[in-house]
Amino acid sequence: MKSNAFLQVFYEIHQAKKQRDLTPKYLNFDTTEDIFLSVYELGKYETYFFLYAECTNFDHFQAWLRELKGVDFLAQAACQFSEWLNRQKTADLVPKYKLLNKAQFQFWEEQGYLRISDLVEPALCEEVKALICRHMGLSLTDPNSWYKSHPDWHGLMLQLYQDESIEAIRKHPNVYQLFSELYGSQDIIANTEKVSFNPPVTDRWEFSAGALHWDIDINKPIEYYIQGLIYLDDVPEDRGPLSVVPGVHLEFDEWIKAYPAFDEAHEVMRRQMKAVPVPGKKGDIIVWRHTLPHAASANYSSLPRFVQYLSFTKL
Repeated sequence: MKSNAFLQVFYEIHQAKKQRDLTPKYLNFDTTEDIFLSVYELGKYETYFFLYAECTNFDHFQAWLRELKGVDFLAQAACQFSEWLNRQKTADLVPKYKLLNKAQFQFWEEQGYLRISDLVEPALCEEVKALICRHMGLSLTDPNSWYKSHPDWHGLMLQLYQDESIEAIRKHPNVYQLFSELYGSQDIIANTEKVSFNPPVTDRWEFSAGALHWDIDINKPIEYYIQGLIYLDDVPEDRGPLSVVPGVHLEFDEWIKAYPAFDEAHEVMRRQMKAVPVPGKKGDIIVWRHTLPHAASANYSSLPRFVQYLSFTKL
């Protein structure tokens, strides 16, 4: 494996955290880690799970990487990551606005979210949906198979990251262009995100993941960040669409100052704010500012909801 000094740092810091030593020993570690995981195309959960639950030493970690990604890919990733570490930051290359029109961009600025159609071919959505079914042992014609437990299925989230079908959507040029326009920069990289499976509610299976929330670390500076997902099948209003509270991003920075504890802010937000569902068709991409409260919703239809999450990080 091509040498990457940060690989050893990454391993050692997580070993220290595993031993409850939470003091970072690397400047800007969180930011560097995010870029490292994106360049190496590693899901955060799958990597953390291995490091904290299974890994015995650094050689074991390297062997896991080789098996997961392959030697040739790791050599290319090491070069790319080294170039990023050593580069001189230049002015952002602003993308040409090819996908979003003026009305869409204005809606994004005012409401904080956006639904965009026809960016990804339906066949690519079908391939990821088929992958989820294979991985979980599901049959769309057998509803009993939809509720069997699986070690990678946590709530609605399926911790599945590595497959060519997932990569085809994550690296789709239209997906890159969309995020590039919203970030106002071509200098972005796709994060390796998970997928999701949300079966219909029944007398024996209750929906338990619908609380509005923010995916924010309030102890760090709140920067401009975009979350997203793609519907892999039609998601009408009764099939568990994403729900958001439009416009909150415009007042979030001031609003949050009134609450010393983030848990308290969540409690007040859930009492005072009302979410709206964002249904869509197969291939529709939903993006939202991460300062917008959001949640999945209960599926009261006759079919499961399939989703792939999408996000990018600025380099």
